[in-house]
Amino acid sequence: MVTKQSANDHTEAAMSQLEEVQTSQAEKKKETSQKRQKTSRSRPKIADLKKEIEKLRSEKEAVEGRLLRLAAEFDNYRKIAAREVEERTRLANENLIVDLLPVLDDLERFVSAGEDGKNITDVKAFYEGILLIYQKLKKILERWGLEAIEAVGKEFDVELHEALMTVESEEHPANTIVQELQRGYKLNDKVIRHAKVAVAK
Repeated sequence: MVTKQSANDHTEAAMSQLEEVQTSQAEKKKETSQKRQKTSRSRPKIADLKKEIEKLRSEKEAVEGRLLRLAAEFDNYRKIAAREVEERTRLANENLIVDLLPVLDDLERFVSAGEDGKNITDVKAFYEGILLIYQKLKKILERWGLEAIEAVGKEFDVELHEALMTVESEEHPANTIVQELQRGYKLNDKVIRHAKVAVAK
């Protein structure tokens, strides 16, 4: 038999459980609301994203513009440098020709003096005249960096010499140059013509 006191106890227990359930639900709602607010704050707005995209697009266009200007400047520099090299080469050729003109003058006078053969009476004087012209020409070319390649008596070097023949020789070791058939030259340490030689075998 249920007494009045027992009914009150059951009612209080039910009320207590109801309050606990309501409190738990309220706390869960609060937590859910806080999570939503936090997520909302951390999520960028679409407007902000659009601004960032526009900023990046502007920066990209600025970089592309700078690259185009640099490419144009480099192309202009390349053309200017090519013209300067061409001008220096032309000037160098002109200076060399100017230096060679005195040799040409000497040869013209020499040819003119002996044109009919009557003025060439002294073979020694003729030889000395040719020798002077040769020495003048050689000095001019040496001043411009021309250097003869040593050959006879040297060991054959494929970088400097070109062997046209091999010969038997008891006086020279094998691979030694015994005869220079055509002189070789270097210009500013660069081989411009190999010496043509005969090599002992």
